[in-house]
Parts: sequence; structure tokens; C-alpha cells
Amino acid sequence: MRDRLPFLALLLFGALPQDSAAQTAPPQAQAVQVENYHLGPREKLFIRIGQWDPVSQAYTAWPDVSGEYWVGADGIVSIPMAGPVQAAGLTVSDLSTAILTQLQTRIGGTGEIDASVEIIEYRPVYVMGEVQTPGAVAYLPGMNVIEAIGLAGGFRRAETAFLQGDRSALASLGAHEVLRLDLMRQLAKMARLQAELDSRPTIPAIEDLANDPAAPALLAREMDIKDARDAEVASQLSQIAGLETLLAAEIDRLGKQITLRGEQLELAQADLANTSDLVERGLTTASRRMDLQSLVADQEVRLLELETARLTAEQRVNEAGARRLDILNSRKRDILDALAVAEGEVAALRARMQTEAALYAEAISSGEGFVTTEGLAAPVIELTRKGASGLTRAEVDRAEALQPGDVVEVRLPLGEAGPGGRAITQSKVSPFAPNSASVSPAAPAAPLPEGHD
Repeated sequence: MRDRLPFLALLLFGALPQDSAAQTAPPQAQAVQVENYHLGPREKLFIRIGQWDPVSQAYTAWPDVSGEYWVGADGIVSIPMAGPVQAAGLTVSDLSTAILTQLQTRIGGTGEIDASVEIIEYRPVYVMGEVQTPGAVAYLPGMNVIEAIGLAGGFRRAETAFLQGDRSALASLGAHEVLRLDLMRQLAKMARLQAELDSRPTIPAIEDLANDPAAPALLAREMDIKDARDAEVASQLSQIAGLETLLAAEIDRLGKQITLRGEQLELAQADLANTSDLVERGLTTASRRMDLQSLVADQEVRLLELETARLTAEQRVNEAGARRLDILNSRKRDILDALAVAEGEVAALRARMQTEAALYAEAISSGEGFVTTEGLAAPVIELTRKGASGLTRAEVDRAEALQPGDVVEVRLPLGEAGPGGRAITQSKVSPFAPNSASVSPAAPAAPLPEGHD
């Protein structure tokens, strides 16, 4: 035991040397620089858009457009007024320029609109294998392999460990099932939002939910939500249509009144002309002419009031049409925002399901009992990265810089020569017979749970 203490101390504090003979060229790892970093799917951004007013010398933010956005699985971020913008493969500076270009194209900006993009959540790094808490680790710029392992709890403790493979497998399977149900709910929600966006009367069938027994209930619930939302918008539009009908009838009635009032005015004017002629010839009194002049003035005032009332009614018709457009545009904007959020949730859920499926398979293969290790070789760290040419996998050292989405797998080799030439042995011993030296065969690899993507 005293012979192993120095070696185990080095292992626990992360100071073991790597076996240089087993190294291969790393997959071109470099530290991510924010200004030169190219965005990818499943990343969370904060986009701030505003405009400088040269007259008031003040900057005005656009709160309805600024906010948090997810880059979808297709690499697109949907922004109100600007529309879908391709974000994957761009830097934050390039994305800001692309947003401004689309805004100015769509709304005719004056060139004083400003857009800034910040990355507030990168794709996580996944740490698997011989660490204390395998799973997703939040990525930060400049992170290297040993920092990610530290966030995952560090290397698994050597010497003697108690494996609870079946229990861990059950926990991973349960977590996987919870994530799968969340994924189904998000997919059903996305289908409902797309149906609302396309103005479809029903939600179309979803291929991912075709054979799942819970799918009909989820789709029925989303259909109820869609019906309620459609009914709300239909009620608002119906009220506007009713108002337009009433205003149209009022305009028609005012038009008829204006016609009649015009005819009365013409008759009064003709009568006034005749009376004025008679007054000039001394055949009638001047008071008669004054009465007719008052009547003509009164008819002209009433005609002007009717024309003003008709113009007011026509203006209200235009306002009702503008209100209808505002309701429809606001609904479309809300649907697009909800779709962008749902796409981000789906991408995150799929990634977490992959992690839980991998943990499930690892737990099933580990079995149960005590594992004794008389000396461990240096940890082997493998990095898997997705690049333009596909997945690359290579052994790396602890200082290797990571990129968002990398998968780090840590192995503690057994069955090799340990420090001082000591043989490394592994034995699985039943917890009810601690003195037994029989070696249990390794458990067969288990298939991944259904629903793993």
C-alpha cells in the first residue's frame, strides 16, 4: 500500500504524465477567440437593436426586437422585422452586419440603425468516461481539457470503487425517458405553431411521433391550444368586421342625407333668388328675403356637418383595417418567436438524450460489485470533434484547448504495468463475499434505449 501512495497522489492531483507513444495528432484544437469564433447551432445569443436619433442626440433601443435568441438546428436565427438570418458559420460581427442588411432591406433604414450580438451560452462540452460526474459541461472561451474534467468532478478515484451499474443504468434510463417525453411535447408544440403559421385547420402528422402511444394525447392537447388561440383571433377579427359593417351602413345613410340636404339647399337658394327679384320690384317685403337667407345659411351648415360626419366614419373604417393588420402581424411575430425558442429546446433535449443514452450503455456494461485496481496507468484522454470533414477522434493532453460541442472521453487503463513494474489487476467481487477472489466476466454491452438519436 505504501508503494502505491505516491502514484495515487499524482493521479488524484492530475499530474500523471501521458504515454507519448499512444499519442496521435490532435484534431487541430485551438482556443476559441470570441471575435473570430464562428457560430453554430444550439447556441444562445443576445441581440440588441436600436437607432441613433441625430436630432435629439439620443440612442433609442427597440425592446420588441432586442432579446435572447437561439440558433436553430438549421443554423438560422429568426428575428422580428429582419426575418430568418443565417447565423451558423458567421462571427458575431458578421451576424450583426447581416441583421442590419436585412433590416434596412425590409424597413428601409436610414443607415443609423445599430445591431450588436453577444454569445451568452455556447454549445456545451461533453465529458464522459472515468470522471466523477459525466455529462454536459458549460463551455467558456479558453477552456482546456483539464478544466472540463475538473468541472466534471475530476478523475474517478482509483484503487477500490464500488460499482452500481444496474442502479446507474436505471437512473440514466429514467432520465432519458423524461427527456424523451419533453422532446415529444416540444415537437408537438412546434407542429402546432407551424400549423398556426400556415393557417392550417389541423395539426399535420409528425414522423417522430408516428409510433408513440402518447402522441395522440399530446397532439390533442396542442390542438385544444390551437383552437383556443384561433378562436381568440377570430373573435377580434369578427368584432372589427362588425364595426366595419356598421360604419359602411352609416356612411351610406350619411350619403343619402347629404343628397337630400343638397336638394333642399338648391330649392332654398332658388326661392331666395326669386324673392330677391320681387323685393327689388317692390312686390314683397325685405323681411321675407331675410328669412330665406337665414334658411339657406342653415341648410349649408347642416350639409357641412353631414359631410364631416361621413369623413369621420370613413376614417374609422381605415383605422379598423389597420387594427386587423396589426392583430395578424402580432400573431405571426409571436409564433415565429415561439418557434425559435422551441427549436432551441429540441436541440438541447436531443443532446442531453445522447448523453444519457451513452451513460446508460456504460452503466450496463460495468456491472456491480467491488473493483480493485492495484495501480492505474496514466489516464488516456480522447477528444472527438465535429468538423467540416466529419468527426475526428484523437488522444490529446490535458492542456488541449476545447471548442463548443467537443466530446472528451477519459479512460483509466487496466491490465498494464503500473509504477515500478507492478501488474495491474481487476476483480469484481460480490459485496456479500468480500474475501472472494473470483473474477466475474464483463457484462455484455447493452443496446441504447429507444428514442436515442
